[in-house]
Amino acid sequence: MGNEIDFAKKFSIPIPPKQDPSMPVIVVDDQSDIRLIISHHLNKLSFSKILQASDGYDAIALLQNTPNCGMILCDSSMPLVGAIDLLNEMKERVDLPRIPFCMLLDVPSREKLMEAVEHGVDEILAKPFTFQELTLKIGSCFKNFHNPNNPEKVYEMAKIRLRGRQFSEAIEIYNALKEASPTAVRPLLGLARVAMAQNKADEAMALLNAAEALNPKYVPTFVVKGELQLLKKDMLGAVESYKTAIFLSPLNPIRYKSAADMLFKMQRYGEAVEILELAWKNNVQFMELNHYLSQAYFMVKEYAKALKFIKTAVLTEPDNIVYLNQLGICLKETTQFDEASKIYNQIIKIDPDNKSALYNKAILLYTKGAKEDAVKLLDRVVKKHPDFAQAAAKLKEYQRDLQTPAAPPPIPTPTS
Repeated sequence: MGNEIDFAKKFSIPIPPKQDPSMPVIVVDDQSDIRLIISHHLNKLSFSKILQASDGYDAIALLQNTPNCGMILCDSSMPLVGAIDLLNEMKERVDLPRIPFCMLLDVPSREKLMEAVEHGVDEILAKPFTFQELTLKIGSCFKNFHNPNNPEKVYEMAKIRLRGRQFSEAIEIYNALKEASPTAVRPLLGLARVAMAQNKADEAMALLNAAEALNPKYVPTFVVKGELQLLKKDMLGAVESYKTAIFLSPLNPIRYKSAADMLFKMQRYGEAVEILELAWKNNVQFMELNHYLSQAYFMVKEYAKALKFIKTAVLTEPDNIVYLNQLGICLKETTQFDEASKIYNQIIKIDPDNKSALYNKAILLYTKGAKEDAVKLLDRVVKKHPDFAQAAAKLKEYQRDLQTPAAPPPIPTPTS
């Protein structure tokens, strides 16, 4: 990009004169002692709001819920999401701010340093470090980011305009970025997002196709394309786009979670199963995976597969009535009637009037042949929940069955 200073002036990009220690700082490292050391040093520097995360995956939630965050210090390598993957999410996602980013390195090799520079890290802090080194790097990180020559300031301003639905201003900035860097993909993705926000699906798709032609291995292109295809109800296309993103970045849990979120929102549980099974196959574990798999398998009625994931979810939240009800249904559908009965009794103990548990227990009793007990329980459900139409219909069905006289035994055939 050659006209950054002109862009800063043209678009009135704010350049704060100095760091504000009252703004939150996020410290991300899978080693708690490192987080505590950094937090202690930051306190000595008068930073009053210090948030901690054990990996980049958790840091995303902090970024989403922390307005006006001032800086992030992030370890390069962590079990789930490391510094580079987190930084790329901050650069591309409209719901995340791109703020000053300092990467912590255990072994600052030439390869690691080149990767950091390539991805636009604002500063690098090598471990172990002294208080003086941390102080210098924090100041340098702030200055490097808040520099009118930094293209990330321009991209961030475009995202701010897009978040504020100031579409014409966002388009102007993205077009200026595109003109300055004709081979860059990011301006095209930005313009595609603006078009999507304006419900211009065809225009957005044309921009995404152009981005893919420029760089067929740029993961965010396929993430945005998947979102657009879902909006257009092109389910097959969406799944293929998400699969491509996963193929290009198979160990990044964010890819699986974002795809699952969108598919669940569209109630496309079969496609969600297809994506989540890839996470399981690639041994990518993240906090919500058991929940997603349990719900997806349950919704497509693959109860045997859902069972083990719901059991794991219940271990995490033993009083979660939704999980317990689903566990009871899975046990019943896999003919584990006694275990299912125990689960329903557990729910009813927690919530005596829980209509789902009472209803499901009645169905289970009827299945086991205890028809009169099932009718009594359904009668209780209907009286307590008179608007529960499914229970009322089932009660009538069972009552009719009880009133129907049993068929006489067959007359034996005479033998000669």
